[in-house]
Amino acid sequence: MMKISNYSLNYSRLLAQGQMTIPDFLTLCRQLNVDGASLHVQNLPEVGTGYLKQIRRVYLDQGLAMAVFTVSTNFGQPEAAQRREFEKALEAIRVAAFLGAPLLRVFAGSPPNEGEREKAFERAARGVRRVAEEAAHWGLPVGLQNHNHDALCRTADEILRLIQMVDHPNLVLLLDTGQWAGSQGASGKLQAGDFLEHIRKTVSLARYVRVKFYNPRPDGSEPWIDYDQVFNILRGVHYAGFLDIVYEPGDRRGNPGEDIKTAMPRVVKFLRSKIG
Repeated sequence: MMKISNYSLNYSRLLAQGQMTIPDFLTLCRQLNVDGASLHVQNLPEVGTGYLKQIRRVYLDQGLAMAVFTVSTNFGQPEAAQRREFEKALEAIRVAAFLGAPLLRVFAGSPPNEGEREKAFERAARGVRRVAEEAAHWGLPVGLQNHNHDALCRTADEILRLIQMVDHPNLVLLLDTGQWAGSQGASGKLQAGDFLEHIRKTVSLARYVRVKFYNPRPDGSEPWIDYDQVFNILRGVHYAGFLDIVYEPGDRRGNPGEDIKTAMPRVVKFLRSKIG
């Protein structure tokens, strides 16, 4: 049975301004009646053992699963930046393992420019493989997430190619419904493509799914993503993992979108209606 998770990055502004803490976020997840909570390393005020012990206990007290731990990496950058990106990933591996995360999310990244896309692809494959190898020592699978806006893994063919180039059993796919070329709701430049076809071509490899919402309707559904079709695709491969809500309000015209406090309960209710 599919499960629902909420993502700390949805509340980055509140966390950065001190209006919310990670324990507050986890308490809110319990109030929203979701099954898990995912964390981005940038939302943690510190990563020392003492603080991480506290966070593990809050997960337990709130009855939540640690759904996934995420770090934003860019292995498409020139060689001089590779060490920094790998060290960023190493710290995230340690934190994820301590918190008991079942999966670490990474990005392949983007090329410095279009003329260097092929070389960037090769650098990204090497970088992601190093992370997969290191995380394997901890028993921590690594999830490669698709991402559009000129990134290296914006289409099904690109992400399948990179996974093949990495060629490591510890690497899996983390599928984001809204981060494919052709997604209407995603911020940034709209790129041509059929995002539903990208999902169909990769869903069998997905071990974690992020569900994007931008401007939810009164019933919690999303105008830019046909979730009836998405759920048909997921059920077609008997997907039984997490649906991690990523809320990115607003549109390309500059409209800020609805406040997360009123939107999120409707989104959760909508997803519950889909998974039973």
